[in-house]
Amino acid sequence: MFKFISISFLSVALLLPYFGWGIYVLRQRLRNDAELNHLLELATLGGLAVFYILEVSLLAEVMAESKILFFFSMLGLVVSSAALYGPMLITLLSDVIVESVMPAGLTPAHEPKYGGAEALERQGDYLGAVKEYMVIARVFPKDPTAAIRIADNLVKLGRLKEAAEWFERGLERIDTPQKSLMVTNRLYDLYQRHLGQPERARDLLEEYLDRYPNAEQAVYVRERLKHSIELLDLARQAP
Repeated sequence: MFKFISISFLSVALLLPYFGWGIYVLRQRLRNDAELNHLLELATLGGLAVFYILEVSLLAEVMAESKILFFFSMLGLVVSSAALYGPMLITLLSDVIVESVMPAGLTPAHEPKYGGAEALERQGDYLGAVKEYMVIARVFPKDPTAAIRIADNLVKLGRLKEAAEWFERGLERIDTPQKSLMVTNRLYDLYQRHLGQPERARDLLEEYLDRYPNAEQAVYVRERLKHSIELLDLARQAP
């Protein structure tokens, strides 16, 4: 009896993070148009696989004498997984497929069209513009423009943390020092002035110098990095 209660309790306990994280991710996607980065998506799907292994084993032991109950329990898990984690899986797979058919160095057969999203921006429909740019970002995952424009519109919506994440994505895809510096400066200001993350702001400047140590803009970046370090030292010394 004690073993049955222990297994049942563990089974229910596993459901708490399963539903909690799934609802959070789905809420972010549907209400805020926000997506996890690919690494976190992979970690989530890996955790989901571990959850299934453990949960199925526990349910099979608890419901060993009732195959019908076990069947409906599994059906409930599958349906809930499709609802909570299905959109994430579809997005991840679509990105992988697009990247596989358009490997690095190849130019896509067609270019992204920003006209619809730009029209929404001019009308002040920044949320609609974000949605349009997100579609483009999924189809052209290596193009930094859509990611940066998503970030710009998220700033206008006051969703600064999400904007920083999209600026980071765009920055990863830029390969010229001048354009990279423009986005780095936007990110620096977000982290330094609005998000309260001066360490990340400093790290951005160091990352820029690592990528473009001999660029003309590196002199300016070194000066700003020096100032950033001085600000951090002052903040640490403050009572």
